[in-house]
Amino acid sequence: MSHVTHQSVKLHRTLYMQQAVKDAATTFADFAAFTIKRDGDYYAVDIKDIDPDVDGDVVAEFCNFALANTAGRKKTKKA
Repeated sequence: MSHVTHQSVKLHRTLYMQQAVKDAATTFADFAAFTIKRDGDYYAVDIKDIDPDVDGDVVAEFCNFALANTAGRKKTKKA
């Protein structure tokens, strides 16, 4: 079974905060290399060198973590 070692995702800026995406990239740095660029209404995230030995979907977990970080940051802002 071959593993994908490179993938790109676009995260819409109305749903994801930039710092939350950066924090998620830092958290997942042991499992892949992340490059984040602003692309219009999106954060374009290039994910390379995905560790093939990780049990699970690094990209999906990264996106979930970034979204949870955003929700936590927005909740803190309102408090």
